[in-house]
Parts: sequence; C-alpha cells; structure tokens
Amino acid sequence: MAVTLKPTVAISDAQAQAIVDRVAPGRRLRHLAALLSGEISAVFEIALTDRPPLVLKVYPEALHWKMRKEMLVAGLLDGRTSVPVPRILQADDSKSLIALNFVVMTRLDGESVLGLEQRLERSQILAIYEQMGRALREIHRIAMDSFGYIGTDGIVTPSTSNRAYMLSRFERKLGGFDQFGGNPALAARLRSYVERSAVLLDGCTRPSLCHYDFHTGNVLAVGDRPRADSLLPDLEKYAMLS
Repeated sequence: MAVTLKPTVAISDAQAQAIVDRVAPGRRLRHLAALLSGEISAVFEIALTDRPPLVLKVYPEALHWKMRKEMLVAGLLDGRTSVPVPRILQADDSKSLIALNFVVMTRLDGESVLGLEQRLERSQILAIYEQMGRALREIHRIAMDSFGYIGTDGIVTPSTSNRAYMLSRFERKLGGFDQFGGNPALAARLRSYVERSAVLLDGCTRPSLCHYDFHTGNVLAVGDRPRADSLLPDLEKYAMLS
C-alpha cells in the first residue's frame, strides 16, 4: 500500500511575499507556482519581478527533521564540486509564516535530463552520463568520519565498515519487503544473493559522501548542447560509503 508523505499545502501570495521579505528584502513577488518535483516535499518556484527565481521546499511534519539534514549536506557540498548545487538561503522551523518547516534555495537553470532523453541522440546521452559519473566521483572524494546514515547532526549510528553498514541497510529494506507482502521466495533469493556477494562491500575502505538517488530526474541540462553540469539533488538523500 502506497504511503503519501508530500504535504498538501496552500501558500498565499501574502505568505510568499513574507518569505521573500526575509530572504531578499525589498524584492517583490511576481508569482508562486508548484513545481513537479519531489516525492516527499512540496516544491514551489518563487518568481520575483527583478531577480532570478527561487525555490521553496516545504517538508511534511512527519519528516520535519529532513530540513536540518538537507542543510548539513549542503554545507558538506559547498565549494567542493565543479558542478553547481542549490544554495540554501533560508531555513525556517519556527512555523511562524507557514505551519511546516521550509527552506528557500537558489534555482538552477536547465531542464531535467529525464524529460530530455527521448529527444536526444545516443552520443548526447552518453556524454551526459559521462559527466554524471565525474560529478559522482567528485562527491565521493568528500571524506567523512565513519560509515552510516546521515541524520540531522551527522552519522546516526556509525558502523565499523562499509560491509556492516550496507548489510544493515539491505536487511532493513528486505524486512520492509516482507512486511508489505512481498513474495517470500523472492525475499529468500535476495537475501541469499546479498550473503554471497557481501565480500564485494569490503572494497570500500574509506567512508565518503554518497548520493544514493542520483539519476537523470535529478540532473539538469543547460546550454545549446545538453550537459550534466547542474545537479538538482534531493540533498537529504545522501549516505556514507566509499
């Protein structure tokens, strides 16, 4: 059974202008429009009359802590990649303007590669994937203190090795597969495969930042020729592994 987390939130022009007043005093709101992105958070474009648009991201109450995690990851990425990432301009958990936690960030130019792929030649698609690989390599160079899942203040439960961390994640996901009525025979086959292949996880010896939701839906292409030179990550979807 699917669970919907994305909040249904109506933001008035007056509320949007109040947010603008905090982020860019003296600027005027042109319009607020929902963006078709984000599976957990509600995402809006804040268009201004005299400067580039901004992005408003509103978190569901059940996952309000993801705001702080996103701020942490943004700090880890700041200035450490050759590709641009959204810059957080305002983070608010006061609930004084709207009833949920939110961040305001810069909006990157470009179009989702996921929507472009059907119109691109194979050589262009391969060039984009090559650049995506380079971006991932840059992200993986950001060293961390230990293996584990990133929470609001760092690693939640540090693991001694990549194998220990990843096996715990596999078990958690397979447990959820069972809980939600997955085929027991398939679950057994998956567990067997993980056990047989666990030695491969020992190849990761140094904990580093990892974006675990890196796909064409999270990459923008800009310019005359599509290039994967802007990332549009869900910043909270990072974990620690090499």
